[in-house]
Amino acid sequence: MVTLLLSLHHLLPFLTSAFYLSTAVISSTDVTTKPSRLVTKLIHRNSYLHPLYDPNETVEDRSKREETSSTERFAYLESKIKELNSVGGNEARANLIPFNQGSGFLVNFSIGQPPVTQLAVVDTGSSLLWVQCLPCVNCFRQSGSWFDPLKSWSFKILDCDFPGHNYVRGYKCNDFHQAEYKLRYLGGDTSEGILAKESLLFETPDEGKIRKANLTFGCGHMNTKTNRDDTYNGVFGLGGYPHITMATQLGNKFSYCIGDITDPLYAHNHLFLGHGAFIEGDSTPLQIIFGHYYVSLEGISVGSKRLKIDPNAFQMTSDGRGGVLIDSGMTYTKLTNGGFELLFDEIADLMKGVLERIPTRRKFEGLCYKGVVGRDLVGLPPVTFHFAGGADLVLESGSLFRQHGGDRFCLAVLPSNSEMMNLSVIGVLAQQNYNVGFDLEQMKVFFRRIDCQLLGD
Repeated sequence: MVTLLLSLHHLLPFLTSAFYLSTAVISSTDVTTKPSRLVTKLIHRNSYLHPLYDPNETVEDRSKREETSSTERFAYLESKIKELNSVGGNEARANLIPFNQGSGFLVNFSIGQPPVTQLAVVDTGSSLLWVQCLPCVNCFRQSGSWFDPLKSWSFKILDCDFPGHNYVRGYKCNDFHQAEYKLRYLGGDTSEGILAKESLLFETPDEGKIRKANLTFGCGHMNTKTNRDDTYNGVFGLGGYPHITMATQLGNKFSYCIGDITDPLYAHNHLFLGHGAFIEGDSTPLQIIFGHYYVSLEGISVGSKRLKIDPNAFQMTSDGRGGVLIDSGMTYTKLTNGGFELLFDEIADLMKGVLERIPTRRKFEGLCYKGVVGRDLVGLPPVTFHFAGGADLVLESGSLFRQHGGDRFCLAVLPSNSEMMNLSVIGVLAQQNYNVGFDLEQMKVFFRRIDCQLLGD
């Protein structure tokens, strides 16, 4: 195709033709029909609503996928933070999305006027919302509709030096005085294009619609990815950068509620954006560093027993190493070795003589037992993560262990083995049955244990 021979530079005059400039208008009015709260469904990889859902996938298949993707996601976060620390904010070369989408959530929305439906990966570790745009110099295959900015009357390219441009990775002012972005990731994944303003339309679970106008996003005309997953069109960035992420553009508040991700029929995982977010429950101070959400984990209890973990084990050092991230894209939790080992030993002692342990080659390779989580762990004392400010995250057996087969389950908390960064990450399993609210004005994270169905209806 001729478009494959073009460069983005040659594409820009076409995008900025007199016809386009005369018809590009920004609507300043948000449109709401029926609902008063901006809430949209989150689609987990295990859900029957996910395009890759396979009813023939076994419990073992799923657990292997989730463990592999958790390892990949952790490597992504670690390499990104490591490079950001070393180069002071340039884009980290890390995998765009773990290749098998093991634990991420997808979200549906429409872009433009008239609206074009999109399906994007929700990522609290990314800064920018971007989708693939026509005409394409080079784009990866996608199953959904393509967004053509020339057909949307609410699309407008951003001029250089717009508010927040210094937070955009790979920002560049081109010869036409227009803002460009360029994301490059380890492994060959890329997104490159124009920064623009556009209208987004969200369909809510109660069949209402909410339109938010004049939102900054990346219109990707050159995008590549190394995997063959064509289920998503882009990334829905919910990181903590000012002006450019959906978290800050939609009111500096958001929350998500995650229920049972094992049940493919569970349909009540929801994302709440802006002032409709549920900011309630116990809170802990929030730090935003390079757009990532850090919380202060002060200790861990098993039942009523507080583990004797070094108070500095989860602290960030002055050179940016360590700390605890809370993440929406990783199934398992990974803890730095100073905390993981004590938790491992305490659970192993607690289970001794109760269930048959499955031996492993190395001590901390895995903590697995013969049995079924829902049947054999009834009455198991919960594990509680204690955060600064008095907030607790309580992990019952279904959030602490993962079934790996019909008669085998394993601990879903793993060692980070992060000798360089000493990083810990709290994953999706640990957040099950909680509404997690982020208030970027108060700089707090809120935890409320609740049945997500009560919030989404």
